[in-house]
Amino acid sequence: MKTAVAAECTSASARSPLRVLIVNSVLTGGGVDSQTLSQCQALLAEGARVTLAISSRSPWIARAQAIAELDVQVMKAPRWRWPLHLAGLIRRTGVQVVHAHHGRDYWVAIMAHWLSLRPVLVVVTRHLMTTMKPKTRRYLAPNARVIAVSDAVEASLRAVDPTGSLRLRRVYCGIDTDHFAPDVSAGAAMRAKLGIPLDAWVFAVVGAIHAPDGKGQFDFVRAAKRVLSRHSDVYFVCAGSGEAVPALRAEALAQGLGEHFLHRPFGGDMAALMQSIDVLVHPAVSSEALGLVILEALSCGKPVIASRLDGIPETMREGVNGLLIPPRDVDQLAQAMMRLASDRALARQMGAQGRDWVVSQFSLTTVGRQTLALYHDAMAGRA
Repeated sequence: MKTAVAAECTSASARSPLRVLIVNSVLTGGGVDSQTLSQCQALLAEGARVTLAISSRSPWIARAQAIAELDVQVMKAPRWRWPLHLAGLIRRTGVQVVHAHHGRDYWVAIMAHWLSLRPVLVVVTRHLMTTMKPKTRRYLAPNARVIAVSDAVEASLRAVDPTGSLRLRRVYCGIDTDHFAPDVSAGAAMRAKLGIPLDAWVFAVVGAIHAPDGKGQFDFVRAAKRVLSRHSDVYFVCAGSGEAVPALRAEALAQGLGEHFLHRPFGGDMAALMQSIDVLVHPAVSSEALGLVILEALSCGKPVIASRLDGIPETMREGVNGLLIPPRDVDQLAQAMMRLASDRALARQMGAQGRDWVVSQFSLTTVGRQTLALYHDAMAGRA
């Protein structure tokens, strides 16, 4: 089965280059936005000609323009006028595929196709576990192919589509495994920057810190108190931004973590942060379509402790490169953290195996080939 899929993807990438228009009217720095740029890179690497349409208000314009060979169209018009502008772009440049990632852009892609009067393939990616609204399903079914970013997302879509009207395929998100790779020197430099001793053992949570629970950071801090009572050389890092940061700092103080707790806002050195830690903890408490931060940690050779929730188990092999725990279970979270703090050889072994797993399943090369295969298959089926 794997051989057939590989042959199909290779065949797709060997065909003439496609012209692909990616639409993202948000691009403010969330997971969907980072995946938009990753997809652009993956498709370019496979030989596609890619244009990215983004808002003039996006803070990531420079980051998008830094991607070699990516044609960035900065849209100054209000979003309700985007379809007309994009239709003209489709006609001028011969775009064959329009691909949207945010739900707010689905109708933009479809309208641009209609107004262009060209046989354009419309594809949308569903990054959320939230239930799709019936009206969204009704207008997507006849007009677009739908990518689910995990088996969990695909199952949630099929649950609201009993007649099978949506044309679905699961294509995992991917990460740049060259950027997120083991680097001892970068990790040591980051520890020095954070003021963490080189011989300390570091647990970290990476994610937005919003009320009431964020990505489970409050559970992490409560579990940390128990871990610190047994391991005095352990540090706990929360990397992320949000309005609940002051409350999280107060909780860490109340738990007596003192200098062993550090908060760091999001920055451009996320790979270095991953390289500086020993274990990533992802105690998600709400819906999680996949969990890219888990892939980033594993790609850096770090083991993961994560909630058994939605698409998270698909990112790792339990007991091989990490541990899964029930969501909102502080006791089991603390036990898992203490297990890896006590058996550090096991933790390092898990991390080493995680790197190989991500490279084989979630690299940009894999994502690019599978996405191109979907484009070609859909276009052939339409013809």
